[in-house]
Amino acid sequence: MPVFIGLFISLDQPSLSIQKDVLTITANDTLNITCSGQRALYWSWPNNQSSAEKRISVTDCSDGPYCKILTLLRVIGNDTGDYRCLYRDNQAATTIYVYVQGKCLRSSHVALPLASQEKRGIEYLQTLLTLSFPIAVVGYRIYDLTMNPHYQVELAVGEKLVLNCTVRTELNVGIDFKWDYPSIKRATIRDLKTTAGEVKKFVSTLTIDSVNLSDKGRYTCAASSGRMNVKNSSYFIIHGMAPSTSVLLFVAAFGWITGVQETVSTLVIQAANVSALYRCMATNRAGSSERVISFHVTRGLEINLQPRGQLTEKDNMSLQCTADKFTFEKLSWYKLSAHVSQTPFGGLPMPVCKNLNALQKLNATVSNTNGENVTLELILRNISLQDGGDYVCIAQDKKAKTQHCLVKHLTVQEPMAPTLAGNLENQTTNIGETIEVSCTANGIPPPNIMWFKNNETLVEDSGIVLKDGNKTLTIRRVRKEDGGLYTCLACNVLGCTKAVAFFAVEGAEEKTNLELIILVGTAVIAMFFWLLLVIILRTVKRANGGDMKTGYLSIIMDPDEVPIDEHCERLPYDASKWEFPRDRLKLGKPLGRGAFGQVIEADAFGIDKTATCRTVAVKMLKEGATHSEHRALMSELKILIHIGHHLNVVNLLGACTKPGGPLMVIVEYCKFGNLSAYLRSKRSEFIPYKVQEERPQAVLCRAGRPVLQPPCTGPEDLCKNPLTMEDLICYSFQVARGMEFLASRKCIHRDLAARNILLSDNNVVKICDFGLARDIYKDPDYVRKGDARLPLKWMAPETIFDRVYTIQSDVWSFGVLLWEIFSLGASPYPGVKIDEEFCRRLKEGTRMRAPDYTTPEMYQTMLDCWHGDPKQRPTFSELVEHLGNLLQANVRQVHEMYSLTTKTTT
Repeated sequence: MPVFIGLFISLDQPSLSIQKDVLTITANDTLNITCSGQRALYWSWPNNQSSAEKRISVTDCSDGPYCKILTLLRVIGNDTGDYRCLYRDNQAATTIYVYVQGKCLRSSHVALPLASQEKRGIEYLQTLLTLSFPIAVVGYRIYDLTMNPHYQVELAVGEKLVLNCTVRTELNVGIDFKWDYPSIKRATIRDLKTTAGEVKKFVSTLTIDSVNLSDKGRYTCAASSGRMNVKNSSYFIIHGMAPSTSVLLFVAAFGWITGVQETVSTLVIQAANVSALYRCMATNRAGSSERVISFHVTRGLEINLQPRGQLTEKDNMSLQCTADKFTFEKLSWYKLSAHVSQTPFGGLPMPVCKNLNALQKLNATVSNTNGENVTLELILRNISLQDGGDYVCIAQDKKAKTQHCLVKHLTVQEPMAPTLAGNLENQTTNIGETIEVSCTANGIPPPNIMWFKNNETLVEDSGIVLKDGNKTLTIRRVRKEDGGLYTCLACNVLGCTKAVAFFAVEGAEEKTNLELIILVGTAVIAMFFWLLLVIILRTVKRANGGDMKTGYLSIIMDPDEVPIDEHCERLPYDASKWEFPRDRLKLGKPLGRGAFGQVIEADAFGIDKTATCRTVAVKMLKEGATHSEHRALMSELKILIHIGHHLNVVNLLGACTKPGGPLMVIVEYCKFGNLSAYLRSKRSEFIPYKVQEERPQAVLCRAGRPVLQPPCTGPEDLCKNPLTMEDLICYSFQVARGMEFLASRKCIHRDLAARNILLSDNNVVKICDFGLARDIYKDPDYVRKGDARLPLKWMAPETIFDRVYTIQSDVWSFGVLLWEIFSLGASPYPGVKIDEEFCRRLKEGTRMRAPDYTTPEMYQTMLDCWHGDPKQRPTFSELVEHLGNLLQANVRQVHEMYSLTTKTTT
């Protein structure tokens, strides 16, 4: 069913209370301008330095959330200029030019010597000389300097960078521009000047035709008039293009950058069967918006009959009509009259649905309104033959107001006493042979069949099998004591009937020696194959137990607390809490395969106690698995139950352990795979610090410790966001939290490495144990040592030489994991051959150099984890505290960088 999603974003310019382009105001008056808009606003004005005089103020309006009032007291001539009201996160703005008019001044008095004569009139007594002098007043005042764009800008490699620096001054001012930016020699700079009235404008434009990663940083424009200097800056982030990247648009939107462009995206859901919430996001350089759409899948009408099966007189029955309560209303039960019913097994004609006069309405009660459905239940007690017929459930569509019908035909039969089809015959057989007899009974309701031997109930064991509803009795490898009188008893509500037969067993004395020979021969052959199996196992050197069973389980209980060989026996499994039906699990593609097991992606319906389908990971054995491998997977299941739930551990969701199918352990699914591969894929996108446009990442506290709150809101963000130093510290902190939890549960991991850390939604990492699903015989990280293959690069010296696994040996492995993280997924000990010489040098104190992307504090943490004395290594609780402090310090640094780049006068 196709779903079309459309979202339209519109953002008008702010409006001012004064509807004119130029406002003239007299000096010493008060200037008041109100600005209204649709989002957060701020004002800019000439001579921002004048705000120090505290004559200007910006206040919120009382009648709306997006409204600002600018008030300027006792205006002066220098307050003349553009007053702009604009949105914080885009370029939409409204400007008014304010001209401050000064009062008129009296002219100076000049005395002129004059003489008056009657005939000649008034005569000037001195010679009047006239000279013209051009007078030019050299100015210096700079009213303002603006950058366009003035906020943080993100560009992709190859795009064009254009940055305008505009200076407004008084007349007769000369301006010198000076630019400061990352790649000094790559840009083209063009200066121009214009004059408009009493204001002179200078513009300097910096252009980079094709940006690359080296152009990232702060761009500062400085202007000098000789006596006055001003400057401003903008910040640019450059993103590298990922190879073969596919882009998925989730929005139909209008975005105003240059002109108007509409982008339409259509989401098509094939064979929709699950209700869900879909989020549509629209983003451009002016901002972003989103809309959540509820997608509801209806299932029509359904009729269920209880009890299932054949109905007979005197039974009690219940008819349940279930409908989607968001689609249907006014459910009713009717019975179709005998003269109208023409289709005894369903297919009720639609005209009957509209002709209620042909139907007999029945009294029914609403039995369930929980969740998404409503159920109308019709209960009939002590039914008779006349209760048979067509029953119709009618519901009305809420929107179309049309009626929908569904028919259920019921057949009520008259009870009939049980009868046997044929009799049992006496049989004589020899010891070791097989006897199979059938007892078929008819009746209404169908009779129940029971077997008796010598008037005692027959109990199934290894040699006696009852099948087909107890109709067939099979006795394998007949023994002497199997002889006797056998009775087949068939009963229903009207009575019972039976058949008897005598089974005689002969030849006991003649077969004893042959049976003994067979048993002895079988034992000798079994012993031979057992010895052959031991030789083969020793030849391929696959250890079948002990501390070094890496191919089976990684996470084990602390041997000081619980012996390894008692894991399965002492740890409980509560089937009522963890058992999950196999028929509600749909297996998908394999996620990983090992020598003994595999991990498969699957869809589980209702595993989280809701009517939703959740993607999970299923651990299971390969075909032909041995009892030892089955026992190992069961032990892993019980250990996961013992560990319990934690955010940074791959948690158990359920299991399928009942007979009739393979053993399956259901755990959380982490869609982004293991941390090692993810870090390698993000090497080209690593930046030490990331300054965000809206706000920096926040740090929350859980259980008294800092926890990073990721900025991304969806899986697509995790793939497109660059990797930062804060992310690396956050991953390290989360793994330490998970290991701290495992240590509190008395568990040892034994194989802590980036390949065993999975990345989930919202930048959350989880510790896992691939166990049987990792093929250690093909994985190059596992090196042969003695009779086992071990991850030597990650193992502590005491584990390599003495096979001692402790929580402190996990701390050593955690140090190697830190090295992997801060090398962005590199293999530890690069260029070093892993052999006996490597082990010897490790024991003598040789350690790895600092990885390429680490900090001094983090490298010292690695060295602390690699201390030769296990008791001198930090505990995971101490590591959590230390990494939490580093994380807080890093976030504070990001906050300071953010403040410097987004400081704006409001």
